[in-house]
Amino acid sequence: MSLASTGRYAPYGVRDAPAVAPVTVYGTRWCAASQLVRRYLDRLGIPYRYVDLEEEPAAAAQLRWLTGGYASHPTVSVAGEILIEPSLGELDWALSRAGLV
Repeated sequence: MSLASTGRYAPYGVRDAPAVAPVTVYGTRWCAASQLVRRYLDRLGIPYRYVDLEEEPAAAAQLRWLTGGYASHPTVSVAGEILIEPSLGELDWALSRAGLV
């Protein structure tokens, strides 16, 4: 069986969309800024993973490790770049550097 027939690769060796979304949003349901970032990504059609810090307490420890001790929300990871409480302009800039917009 070839890789092309498994659905993991597009024709000519170009990879399909990654299995894991390149954007992760860490936030809470009650945080207006977290919801603003999520709605913005939805409008742009960019897939993302959402991690609710209140429902996943272990995620807060992971977030502190990623950010050097901060557990602010929203924190957004764009292709490995960490943005703490980004403005929509900063988020746009990171998305464009990652080739997502």
